Amino acid sequence: MGLIRWVTTGLLASVIALVATAWFLPASLAFRLIEPSLTLPKDIKVALPRGSLRAGHVMVQFRGFPPSRVSWQVDWPSLSPEAMILRQTISIVGPGHQITGRLRLIPNQKVLIIEDLNGEINSSDINQLAAAYGHQFSGSVTLKNGFAATSEKCLTDLAGDLSWSGGRITFNGFNSVAQYQLPPLQAKLELEACSPALNLTRDADHLARFVLGLDGWFSAELQPRLLVLAQIPGAMQLTQPLLFEEKIL
Repeated sequence: MGLIRWVTTGLLASVIALVATAWFLPASLAFRLIEPSLTLPKDIKVALPRGSLRAGHVMVQFRGFPPSRVSWQVDWPSLSPEAMILRQTISIVGPGHQITGRLRLIPNQKVLIIEDLNGEINSSDINQLAAAYGHQFSGSVTLKNGFAATSEKCLTDLAGDLSWSGGRITFNGFNSVAQYQLPPLQAKLELEACSPALNLTRDADHLARFVLGLDGWFSAELQPRLLVLAQIPGAMQLTQPLLFEEKIL
């Protein structure tokens, strides 16, 4: 029994030492090790991470959207006979946006869960991304109680409450630029066939639905009530929603 106990203790100590070494591994070195196997979308730029796997940060940018400093603080791994779970606090901060949340990673099941997402994005940052499409917004968007879960191949869950402070929006059409004034609006994040969807409302009145498909196609269904709020000429005569599609990714 003494030999078995000695061997068990030695193996446990080795595992703890290995985990502890990885725990404080420089994030830059870990990134270099996995970089050859990464296939990031071409629109996303990632700088060399700083800090360690336990706590650090990295600069990330998507297209024209201002760069974001993504920081993390990882809790000690939770071990069970079924799985190892990694939990970490994350924050995404940029010139006009700030979002915080918690992330759970279950490596052996290839499951990623993001929860308690809360934050705000100002129109100044949104407009830098929307400028490529000729659109401009005012005000700010607030996110509360955001939640998302993904598997290896698909987005499996999505929820959250969004609110927009209202204001002027500008759309660049085929032959002209149109401006509209809208009141504060609310929205809920949902899931539709592995794709993120957003239901736009005002005082529980359904106004629009937007879906970003896995193939990069963005679809919009605008109810006549939304066009009436925007004071678009002829909107009162509409009885059916307007449908739009555009390839954006």
